[in-house]
Amino acid sequence: MAVSQTMSQMEMETQKRWNCLSSMIGMEAKKRDFFTGNVTASCAGKGRLVILGSGIRCAGQFTTEAISHIKNADKVLYCISDPVTETYIRDLFPGAMDLAVFFDGSKDRYDSCVQMAEACLFFARQGLYTVAIFPGHPGISSLPSLRAMQIAKKQGICTEMLPGISLEDSLFSDLGIDPSYYGFQVIGATDFLLFDRRLMTDAHVVIKHVGCIGEQCVTPTGVGASNLSILVKQLQKVYGLDYGVVHYYPSQYPTCKPFMDRRPLSDFLKSEMYKTITPFSHIYIPPMSTSCINKEMAVQLGIACDLNMALRLGVPTSCLDVYGPREKQAITDMTSWRVPSGYWRTPMSSASRYLAHIGMDVGVLQRHMLSPLSVMTMHGLSPFETTQIVTGDPLKLFLTAKPDPTYAAHALVTRLCVDPVFASSCVATGRRCQYEADGEEMLGRWLCQQGYETTVDAVQRVFGEIQMAHPSMWIGSYTTNISDVGSIQIQGSKIMINNEIVLQAMFKNGIMTWSSTCGNVYNACIKFLHDAKCTIEGKIWGCNEQEPTACNVTGEKQFTTGGPSSMLERTINFGFATKLLWTALTKGWACLRSVGDNYKGLSASVFADIEKANVALTIAEDVLLKTKIDFQTITQLASSQFDAMEGTWLSADMRCPFTGSVFIPHVPTVCI
Repeated sequence: MAVSQTMSQMEMETQKRWNCLSSMIGMEAKKRDFFTGNVTASCAGKGRLVILGSGIRCAGQFTTEAISHIKNADKVLYCISDPVTETYIRDLFPGAMDLAVFFDGSKDRYDSCVQMAEACLFFARQGLYTVAIFPGHPGISSLPSLRAMQIAKKQGICTEMLPGISLEDSLFSDLGIDPSYYGFQVIGATDFLLFDRRLMTDAHVVIKHVGCIGEQCVTPTGVGASNLSILVKQLQKVYGLDYGVVHYYPSQYPTCKPFMDRRPLSDFLKSEMYKTITPFSHIYIPPMSTSCINKEMAVQLGIACDLNMALRLGVPTSCLDVYGPREKQAITDMTSWRVPSGYWRTPMSSASRYLAHIGMDVGVLQRHMLSPLSVMTMHGLSPFETTQIVTGDPLKLFLTAKPDPTYAAHALVTRLCVDPVFASSCVATGRRCQYEADGEEMLGRWLCQQGYETTVDAVQRVFGEIQMAHPSMWIGSYTTNISDVGSIQIQGSKIMINNEIVLQAMFKNGIMTWSSTCGNVYNACIKFLHDAKCTIEGKIWGCNEQEPTACNVTGEKQFTTGGPSSMLERTINFGFATKLLWTALTKGWACLRSVGDNYKGLSASVFADIEKANVALTIAEDVLLKTKIDFQTITQLASSQFDAMEGTWLSADMRCPFTGSVFIPHVPTVCI
């Protein structure tokens, strides 16, 4: 069954509860002087805070002690990225609250962590037995858990942290590493670059979170692989251009194997590597040399002289138990905070329960590995869930366990834009559904059967996000109104002004910037507009000039008359035809008039009735099946069908840039 487009009553109550709680925390911050830490007496003897780690693999790595805490707690809060583990926690404690609700793309990571810690402390201050659950080991790379624990101890609240299986534990097991030999250094990728940390080249080294380097504003699905090249070039300075390393991320699901890809550092600068980088990606670097033994010390200590010294670098602990101006503001802001519109709590799916079950019961897992279809049928899984789990693909398992419409929309858009056969099948299904009263629901059920449990709004939003994420989707030449500048050319990831390459341009949210400090003749801030003529506007100024106070440059894309001249441009046109197709099939024919209003290239009267919509489907289908068709041909076809209509249905200016050739779960900054 497709995900309902209307929020359930239970979800509305959950959001209401979070909004109310956040307001209470913010108001309490104004009433009580706990910012100064002078609340020890009032909190002493009250409440209890237990912080648990869920481990790395879904559900099965909870300890018996941890499960006992969850079952007996008054309040349970969690911040878990894995939907199977989340479902398992809520099965153990149905009223568990998801701390990930505080993640918001418009807010700094640190502010979100402060608010999460405060939510945990709030219930403990009320005298309640509070359990907070974090992934892996809760004391490693988990600022909110450490902050909550330190503040709770300072305020006299009974506090305990139970260990969990960490990323490092999984890496030691999967790669067969003994950290007591040679020594072991683990460091965050962003921290390594930002503070110019020294690497222990004679020890095992793990660079963590290479998929989200430099990200300060966090969403649960965020990935910042665009900065990976910066990290790799720094590592090459230390280890050499082709030193062998391992791209690693652990297995989250009992039916999947850990990812361990050994390759030289130079391979990480290749574009195809970016497709394999995830938010859970890490790089392991084996020792490049061995330390010399201090024989005198070995003799003095009375141990064998063939010992390899295990060197460890002490990292200063950040001061996490203070309420400075920033922390105070973050907590005060909770008074007016509301659940972000893009937040989607994990549905309690049967697939999640099944994966949690086999993660906890080794006997059932063994039977599953021998005969997965029969075991899953016995447990009542749907044919779709069974098919997805059997693949052993971590992404498919994730989407099955957590049918988030945004994830599914990304996968659907990608496939529509690169698979003409599937797109044609979608056309055929749409034709069968369009005359039915519940046609949109019928199409939704069909998409669900294909593995895409999503909503119309999510698909429309994904189309827009992808378009605003990459400059290659605006390929072409833009003539400007400044004679010295002339034209701006976008050739894939290459940006040029008057045939001169622009160095280190940045593209984010449809805005391109570059600086003269990087060796360019000009500084610039250019915005790409959603209109029929693909226009640009912004500011361009010389290296010795001050930035203009207002826009001083406008431009318009120049279209060739012979149709698309490159495969990339054909892909762009193909993607736009797909968007037109999806709109016609799902949003209802009347809404196409609003598309016309938005792009100013569609006549408002063109799609006034279903017959004209059928013509639109025919044209879209032609583009989907014949990706080399040029837009001059489409214009002629449209004109012959609508020559009596007012305006032009689809002109050459309608070539709205878009490509679905990449899967983008998050909109990163693109460095060129």
